[in-house]
Amino acid sequence: MALFLLLLIPFLAHILMGAHLMFHGMGLFAFLTLIPAALLFVPRRWMVLLQRVLLVLWALEWVRAGAMLVMSRVSEGRPFALAAAIMGGTAAFTLLTAAVFSLPRVRRFYERR
Repeated sequence: MALFLLLLIPFLAHILMGAHLMFHGMGLFAFLTLIPAALLFVPRRWMVLLQRVLLVLWALEWVRAGAMLVMSRVSEGRPFALAAAIMGGTAAFTLLTAAVFSLPRVRRFYERR
């Protein structure tokens, strides 16, 4: 049960990226984020590297999207601090999610096969 809860964190990060892509009209790419979310439960060693790389890429996308949003708001003279905090927090959450794969319980799951 604890392993399921630990893997729920990266699962949510993948779903969050899918929602972000769907919001921007990229439905096919949003659907593709479900693939690594489902692959979380495949106990293979290479899965750890794949998940970490994807989560870092997702975090970089959050930073890029946040910078674009903040620049847009600044140029329009609108408040930007809340948007920057939300996007920065989302990027940090996604990046820190990669650390889940360093936990002993999760490592044992992926190393057994």
